[in-house]
Amino acid sequence: MKNILLLSLCLSLSMTTTAQGIDFFKGEWEAALEQARNQDKLIFVDAYATWCGPCKRMAADVFPDPQVGAFYNRNFISLKLDMEAPENAAFRARYPVAAFPTLYYISPDGEVVQSVKGAQSVDQFISTGEKALALSEPTGDYAEQYADGDRSPELVYKYVRSLIRNGESHLKVANDYLRSQEDLNSPENLQFIMLAATEADSRIFTMMTEHKKEIIAANSEDLYYSQVFSACQATATKSIEYSSVDLLEEAWGKIEQYYPEKAEKFKYDTEMAYALAHRDGKTFAKAARGYAKDIIAGDATKLNEFALRIANDFEADKDVLDVAQYAATEAIKYNSDTFRHYYTLAIVENKMGNTKQALAAARKALVLAEADTPNAVRMLTAFIETLERQG
Repeated sequence: MKNILLLSLCLSLSMTTTAQGIDFFKGEWEAALEQARNQDKLIFVDAYATWCGPCKRMAADVFPDPQVGAFYNRNFISLKLDMEAPENAAFRARYPVAAFPTLYYISPDGEVVQSVKGAQSVDQFISTGEKALALSEPTGDYAEQYADGDRSPELVYKYVRSLIRNGESHLKVANDYLRSQEDLNSPENLQFIMLAATEADSRIFTMMTEHKKEIIAANSEDLYYSQVFSACQATATKSIEYSSVDLLEEAWGKIEQYYPEKAEKFKYDTEMAYALAHRDGKTFAKAARGYAKDIIAGDATKLNEFALRIANDFEADKDVLDVAQYAATEAIKYNSDTFRHYYTLAIVENKMGNTKQALAAARKALVLAEADTPNAVRMLTAFIETLERQG
């Protein structure tokens, strides 16, 4: 869980600007099973009904969450199935549902590892996924066989996989195995390298990049680059845990070298996450301004959401609030027809102590909200009254 909490810092700044939640599989159940077997993953199934309120809340608030997406896309083939649709009758017959939603975690051979009834929060949902991974492959049996001297490729692969799924260190076992291998280009060893290359600051990551061509041929470019990105993200996350700028810079160097298309945004995201974790407002503000100008420039929605988030992260830091003010103003520049953008600017101006400017922005927001948003009108009216008392 500690790594998930650290990862959430790395993702928190892009939470409302990238919308990278669960990437649900688009095919049928049998195709999902086949993909799970090919990728050696569990299947997560959201067994829902179209009329179900809790199902809708998870779909709106939990599945799109970037922290959820990072965890589930890495570990599961995810599938949404309407349990009342005729085409899902075969699935429903084998995996009956008595309440909605039911969250199924199913092995590639079709066996239920875990099922949970009812909607969950982001943290609960990630914890449930972690438990499913641990249940799918307990480490104990493999550890005992390994201690007894079993070094067969099948056992070592399963042991390392179970260590990774249980959040335990696997590098010594993996490195010892790879040192014993004469042919790293065998299909089994290429798969093992992909499995074990979980951190960019590792020898195995270097081995993966050295065998890029062979690994892509055996898998796909998407899987290879997904592993590169995940490994760089893991090293950036570790840099926060150990307060190591060197590790952060190593993550930047590796992604620039091996996945340059993602490097610019990755650097901004992880630099802001590191600065946020260490309450370094000056570094945060510099990275945030670059992010606003280079990554989300011209996107009013993302600029607005970014302004609100960073203003909340550093409420009393002038440098950061200056960036929030810039992003909020830019959002209005590109879309001045929504009350939300003016309301965000009003919030930022108020945090900066600019009551007059906050009032002007709030009153503009109120005018725009009056057309068809009664709840917003009440909220803005109360906000304006508070500002007027301050003034």
